[in-house]
Amino acid sequence: MHTESKPLQLPVFRAILASMGEGIIFADADDRIRYINAAAEEIRGIIAANYLGRSIVSIHSPASEKRIRRLIAGLKGGAIPFSTRVIHVREKIFENSYYPIRNETGTYEGTLLISRDITEKEHLKEENISLREQVRADFSCGGMIGKSHAMEPVFHMIRATAALDSTILISGESGTGKELVACAIHQMSPRHKNSFVKVNCAALPETLLESELFGHERGAFTGAVRERKGKFEQAHRGTIFLDEIGEMPLAAQAKLLRVIQGKTLERIGGNREIAVDVRIIAATNKDLRREVERGTFREDLFYRLNVIPVHLPPLRERREDILPLAEHFLAVYAERMCKPVRTIDPEARKALLNYDYPGNVRELENALERGVALSLGETVTLADLAPYFMTGAPAAPTRPAPAATLSRAVSDAEQEAIREALRATGNRKGVAAQLLGISRKTLWEKLKQMDPM
Repeated sequence: MHTESKPLQLPVFRAILASMGEGIIFADADDRIRYINAAAEEIRGIIAANYLGRSIVSIHSPASEKRIRRLIAGLKGGAIPFSTRVIHVREKIFENSYYPIRNETGTYEGTLLISRDITEKEHLKEENISLREQVRADFSCGGMIGKSHAMEPVFHMIRATAALDSTILISGESGTGKELVACAIHQMSPRHKNSFVKVNCAALPETLLESELFGHERGAFTGAVRERKGKFEQAHRGTIFLDEIGEMPLAAQAKLLRVIQGKTLERIGGNREIAVDVRIIAATNKDLRREVERGTFREDLFYRLNVIPVHLPPLRERREDILPLAEHFLAVYAERMCKPVRTIDPEARKALLNYDYPGNVRELENALERGVALSLGETVTLADLAPYFMTGAPAAPTRPAPAATLSRAVSDAEQEAIREALRATGNRKGVAAQLLGISRKTLWEKLKQMDPM
């Protein structure tokens, strides 16, 4: 038998407000305080009986009177929809939020003030920042972290070459931090106040790469409705970082060589030379000498780029850096996710040290992002890491059948990554999307298109 629920009576509402951990203060349309709960008394250090019937302004300091009166006038008139402010009182940090209360006809009934004690949250944020700064101070160079002997030559090269204009070629496996080296060199150079422009040569099709690098004139090709500066012009007096330079097509290599030699460029469809003052830093995960022998990379360009070579060792060759890096990423993601995670337990630390990291520093960062996301307390445990950390070996890659197309192989890998994220998070799609680095909406769209299990 269906029975209609009865509306809550006033005493029930009062009981609910009284039990809340947030401070609740309500002032009527005449700004007189009519209700203060126990949490508000504790948070603000007041006795409710001393303030009931008085103006809401009375619970604020005299210095705040004008500001509070303007705020309440704005809430009443509708000019201010709500207001939130952080204040420090007696070594405590509070977040005060003011809301106008209106009845069903829109008539203003009063002001609701909610006080939240955010002291612990703010202190945790400060601790995470302090931890990051300490790690950087002890083991860093220009934002890079490392205390291993393998990184000493890299840090020396960064410091020695930052002030120069010489071209630098950074080599190393994917995920070792080549972009961080380039960024550190730029930030420590006299050019640091000007642009640091990044170009991923592997991410752009050949038809667009030259336009992206050198720009084009209006009407140079279909769709070129206006002139456009390329990345080299955008980096004038700054630094350009050419990532995955080994993937650059030969035609673009020839034009790049002319820019390096002459320090001028011509836009596509143009006939005038434009002078550019740019420092070039290139990076590759390929052996460019071997690419030269194969004929896929110009020998003259290789020697123009390889003026000062910097090689980044893989993470498996710098194991002393694993835990400092892990602590750094822990602090970064704990702050970003607003979680009280502060430590890594011994078993998880041991697993992190024993793993070989085919994905290098990027893989370690992903592991700590997942660990912080799944942690239910202040510590990342072994159970919070991916299952393959327990065995010390990476998950075996799924090999597509010989007849599979590239797009099918990519789709299969993407679907497996989504399924793994959902399994790891107990099918919590919001957390899974965060682990995958995509929005929740994108994850929903991909789930609709996925093959059934």
